[in-house]
Amino acid sequence: MNLKILFYISAVLQLSTWAFMFSLDYESNRVSFYILEVLTVVNIAYLIFFYRKVHRPIQALTDGLDLLKGQDWNSSLNKIGQPEVDKIADTFNKMITLLKEQRLRFEEQSHFLNLLIARAPIGVIILDFDERVYITNDAAKRMLASSGDSMTGTPVSRLPGSLGQCLASLSNAESRILRTGGRSTFKCSCYNLVDKGIAHKFFLIEDVGDAMADAERVAYEKIIRIIAHEVNNTVAPIASAIGVITDIMDQGDEVSQLLQSCSERALGMSAFVQRLADVVKIPEPVLQQCQINDLILRNRPFLESLCLPAGCRLDFDLSEDAPPCMADTPLIEQSLVNIVKNAVESISLTERQGVVTITTCRSASGSLSLTVTDNGEGISPEKNIKIFTPFYTDKPSGQGVGLTFVREVLRRHGCSYSLRTDPDELTRFTIVFPSKR
Repeated sequence: MNLKILFYISAVLQLSTWAFMFSLDYESNRVSFYILEVLTVVNIAYLIFFYRKVHRPIQALTDGLDLLKGQDWNSSLNKIGQPEVDKIADTFNKMITLLKEQRLRFEEQSHFLNLLIARAPIGVIILDFDERVYITNDAAKRMLASSGDSMTGTPVSRLPGSLGQCLASLSNAESRILRTGGRSTFKCSCYNLVDKGIAHKFFLIEDVGDAMADAERVAYEKIIRIIAHEVNNTVAPIASAIGVITDIMDQGDEVSQLLQSCSERALGMSAFVQRLADVVKIPEPVLQQCQINDLILRNRPFLESLCLPAGCRLDFDLSEDAPPCMADTPLIEQSLVNIVKNAVESISLTERQGVVTITTCRSASGSLSLTVTDNGEGISPEKNIKIFTPFYTDKPSGQGVGLTFVREVLRRHGCSYSLRTDPDELTRFTIVFPSKR
């Protein structure tokens, strides 16, 4: 029977009983009064029955609400034999089962996403609603050279380095390429995610330096091979023909001198193209254990001779604690020569007393670190993002071959490297070799 009907019956019985009780006199209506008492007992029994019918369902519903409040997804409501209440219990139990399954699925997805973010090679930075750093993964910490604890709660505009400035300038669905004065080139992207109905930002940072370097190398290798082939095939017969004509003509003749100049210029062009082609012909490194201090000292006389034209001094700060590394000795020697030569050329642009210092030490990761420091003309932020672009140079007579060669050698060795001018106005070319394999 419906609970509402039971309630109405109870109400009518109770009101009618009390109405008769107050309308009758005990002395003149004893029979009626006894009948009224019987009715009262019946009403009390009915109220007990009704109480059980109403209280138990309410208590069951209260218990269910307590389960929801306590987030106990493993319990369920028992049926009590009342169709209305049992229907509610069935619905409640199905809802609990569905919530349990959804919660389990959510926790699995959340665990997977957290694991994916933490282990992803792409840097991930998620901001809170106030645009402060909320979550960072290990890749982002490495790219920003910062610890996660120090970044949490930091406004994105105050993240360290040019990478932090780049992220702060991005708007939703915008991507930008950031070149650094080293091996890394970052692709920074900004997107919005909606949490609790409010949109806030997250950033993806991808190091595309190696991919871009590979693409650039493939492109310039193809171009250089074509240019070298055409120039050599053209210059060689022209230079030979000019030589024959010059031998036939009078050596004092102006035309002969002109031809001689043309021959020298043709040979100079051939040598220029050959220097470009040498970058393409860099062999794959043959790695062997190498003591970098011994390599530097072995080349010390030649390195000092590079400093003499600019009148600069070459100093050494070689740590006895410097660990051995795996390297191709001839390629590293030539790279060191190019780096020192580049430092000397930078000093020659100033009037100060030049000093080039070669330093070796053990890096924070325990591998070998090699630094060439000079006090020459510094590198501006604008130039710093271009210095490792293939064949880029800011020297009037430069070809950009030296640093291109160095970049290719260090990449093939798996080294990390950077070239920048620090606040102390000293320019440092730092190379960190990979841990011994």
